[in-house]
Amino acid sequence: RRRIRSNRLLFPDDGGGGASSSSSASSSRAKIYENVDAAIEARLDTARRMPGDQYLSAEAARDMVLRATVPATPTTDPSSSSPTDPSFDPSTPVAFRHDPRLQWPSLQYYTREQVESFYRQVAHPVCLLTAEDGWPVDARAEEAAREVLRPDCAERLKGSHHFHADPDTVGEVVERVRKFLGEWGV
Repeated sequence: RRRIRSNRLLFPDDGGGGASSSSSASSSRAKIYENVDAAIEARLDTARRMPGDQYLSAEAARDMVLRATVPATPTTDPSSSSPTDPSFDPSTPVAFRHDPRLQWPSLQYYTREQVESFYRQVAHPVCLLTAEDGWPVDARAEEAAREVLRPDCAERLKGSHHFHADPDTVGEVVERVRKFLGEWGV
């Protein structure tokens, strides 16, 4: 009963059982951006405010925004309902389709020992690629992860947090992953 009551406080729109199945941009919680370009600039600004020396290329930000947004107002033409559609009007207001509650503080956090216990359960080959300007991780945590995971491949590549999506660095990431998979016969 206590769980149901707390879920109603946390998730008032879905009857208390969990995340709502609606991904509508018209949710009162979704921020509306004037157009796709404004959403792209907001995504770039977010990357600039992240800790460390992170960055995001305009091309990667555009790809992310086009995949992650929906028109903020209902459209009568279902064929133009996605910013990825060539006929989509880029001046249309958009909102990110993710549930804003995903940015709330977590209800559960793990200790370092619990995380390391999860890592020890990994029973498959591991390829650990990190970016030179990626999310800052303290040296102790990074070394502990390497010791516990024992990656078969561990490399630091040029790039930032989204180095797998940035046109300047994605090629090297893909080549490293292909090489790793090839070594394991995948």
